[in-house]
Amino acid sequence: MAVSELGVPDSRICTIAAQVDGVAAANGANAAPGALEEIAGPVAAGRLRVPIAATFPIDEIRRAAELQAGRHVQGKIVIDL
Repeated sequence: MAVSELGVPDSRICTIAAQVDGVAAANGANAAPGALEEIAGPVAAGRLRVPIAATFPIDEIRRAAELQAGRHVQGKIVIDL
């Protein structure tokens, strides 16, 4: 919601997040065109599991970024918008 209110297009979220110290750009900011669509199918079909390390509400995004920056996370950090 906050991103939408600021007028940031969905396609720029990962690229912007990659500019934060300690956040790696390996989250899709450098992905080839069509990469998300290619991986979404196996995830949706249950053939590929994506481990979730933690989920945070948007108002705790700083805590989520700090956890990710620590580089000891085993799984994805999810921000609930």
